[in-house]
Amino acid sequence: MEDDYGDKAISTDFYKGQEISEEQKRMAKRTRNLVENRVGRYSDLCKLVESQDTDLASKRAKTLFKRKLILQWVKGSPDVAESSFYKINSLGAPLDDTERMLIENRRKPIAIAARLTLRGGSGHKYWSSFTSQSAREKRVKLGKQLHDLLFEPETDDPLKTMDVPLGGSVSPIDALALLVDLLTIAANREPVAKPIDKYSDDTTGNDTVEVLYRSLDVVSRITGSSDGSLGLHTAVYFYTDKGKHSKFLFLGIVALIAEKLRNNDAYFFKKFTKARPSVEEFLIENKSLIGIILQNLGKNQRIPKVREMFDFLVSETVKGAPLEVEKVIAQLGLTGRIVDVRAIQTSPAVTDETKNTIIIKTAIATAPKCPLCYGRLEPNKSKSYDHIIDKKHNGTGDVDNIQLTHPYCNNSKDTLIP
Repeated sequence: MEDDYGDKAISTDFYKGQEISEEQKRMAKRTRNLVENRVGRYSDLCKLVESQDTDLASKRAKTLFKRKLILQWVKGSPDVAESSFYKINSLGAPLDDTERMLIENRRKPIAIAARLTLRGGSGHKYWSSFTSQSAREKRVKLGKQLHDLLFEPETDDPLKTMDVPLGGSVSPIDALALLVDLLTIAANREPVAKPIDKYSDDTTGNDTVEVLYRSLDVVSRITGSSDGSLGLHTAVYFYTDKGKHSKFLFLGIVALIAEKLRNNDAYFFKKFTKARPSVEEFLIENKSLIGIILQNLGKNQRIPKVREMFDFLVSETVKGAPLEVEKVIAQLGLTGRIVDVRAIQTSPAVTDETKNTIIIKTAIATAPKCPLCYGRLEPNKSKSYDHIIDKKHNGTGDVDNIQLTHPYCNNSKDTLIP
C-alpha cells in the first residue's frame, strides 16, 4: 500500500536517516517489480474499483476491496502479542531459522547485539527498555564501530574492486547468522561457547555492552588501525579463489584469536607475525583445495577445524617445517587424496565467476607487503605509519623515513621474533 519495500520514506525514517545499503535497495527494487508484475500496484487497483470493465485486473480490484479480512485480536500485554505473532508465523510458511531463533531469544544480549550491529546502532531500538542510560549510549557507539569494521564498504557481484567487507554480505539473513556466531564465539569466557539461549535476559544492558566490547576486541585484532591489529588481508584470508566470502574461514580466525586473548597468550601473535608470509603463501596456493577440505567436514566441525588449521600452520612454520597439504589434511582428521580440479571455460563470454577470480588474483598479486613481517598489507582497511629511524633516535617524519606497516608490527617491532 505504501510502495515501500525497504527503500522509501517509511524505511528512511525508521533507520533515522542512515543510508540504506545498496543490497537492500536492490532487494527492494526486485520485490517491487515482482509485486507489480504479478499482483499490480495498489494505487492502480484503487483506480479500477469503480471501473465497469470485466478484465482480470478489474475483477481482482473489486474482490480485494470487498473481501472481509479476518483479524485476530490478542488481549494482554505486548509480550502476549509477540508470542502470538511467533506462533502464527511458525505455521504455514515458516520463519527463517535465524529469525526464529532471534525472536525466541530477543531479550538475550547476543540477539540484541546482533540486531544492533547489523544496523550500526540505528533502526528499531531493541535496547530502549534497558535501565542503564550509559549502557544505552555505549551500545549504539560499539554497534556502529563493529558494523563498520565488518560490513564496510558494501560489495558488488561481480566484484568491481577488492575493497570488500570483512564479514561478507550485509543482507539481513546472511549477516545476522554470521553475527550470532561471531558474538557467541568472541564474547565467550569459557573454552566451550555458551549458546545464545543459555544467557540470562539483559534488563540493564550491561551484558550486551560486555558482548559488544569483547567482540570488538577480537575483530579489532583482525582489521582496523588499533595498535594490536594484525591487518589480515581480506582477499588472502577470508575470500575464496572465486571471490566468495567464506564464513567458516572468517569464524575460524575469530575463534582462534578469541581463544588466544582469553588465555592471555600474547606470544601467539608474535609467532603468527613470524609465520605470516609462509602461511599466506600456503593459503593463496591452496585456496580451492581448502574449499574442498571444508566441504568434507561436517558443518559443526568447520569452525573449530579451521581454528585448528591456522594454529597448526603457525606452529609448523615457527618450527621450520614445510607447510604441506597432506599434513594439514591429516591434522584435520581427514584421509585420502585431494585433487584440485576446475571446469574449463569453453565459451568466449566472461562470466561473473571469472571476473571475480581475476579481481581476487590481481588484488593479491599487487598487494604491498609490510616491511617488518613481509605479510600482505591492505592499507584501505588497516595500516600504521612507522618511522624507519625511530623517533627516540631522532628519526623525523620526513617521507623518506616513513613506511606503511601493520599496526601490530609497528607497535611490537622491538619484540618481534627475528
